[in-house]
Amino acid sequence: MLAPTREHQSVQTAPDFLLEDQTGQPVHLAELLGAGPIVLIFYRGHWCPYCRRYLAKIQEHLPQLTSPDARLLAISPEPATSSRALADQLQLTFSLLSDYSGHAIRSYGVRNAFLGHASILPHPAVFVLDGEGAIRFRSIDRNFKKRTTVRAILRALDTLRGDAHR
Repeated sequence: MLAPTREHQSVQTAPDFLLEDQTGQPVHLAELLGAGPIVLIFYRGHWCPYCRRYLAKIQEHLPQLTSPDARLLAISPEPATSSRALADQLQLTFSLLSDYSGHAIRSYGVRNAFLGHASILPHPAVFVLDGEGAIRFRSIDRNFKKRTTVRAILRALDTLRGDAHR
């Protein structure tokens, strides 16, 4: 079993992407920058019970995660229609982005290579970006049953906001 990777030392620029959300609208990361922190959550799909529980928990804590200025986006390799059904079933109010080509999944280094070369299934992962698009927190869980805690995401956001006031 591999432990989650949690890095805070080196600052990298987040790879840009243009993905479709569950309503069919394009979401371009570059256009969201400058408005505040962005939380990116990579999840496996609507069929994964661990992902469903995690996304429901994220929804439950969405006011704390997005207050006062953060944006939350969840990314999977599923088509927008599956994401829309999942959002409806779980009453999710944040954007679920469809990365059916696997471009963002590969760019962020979360592709589950254990499943072979052709798979674009991601490891569960969370990235917190600052308003300029620098990756300030990352957590990649190689064990699909594990997820980054809401508390860890909130701490990363608090640290980021504290750094912005220095």
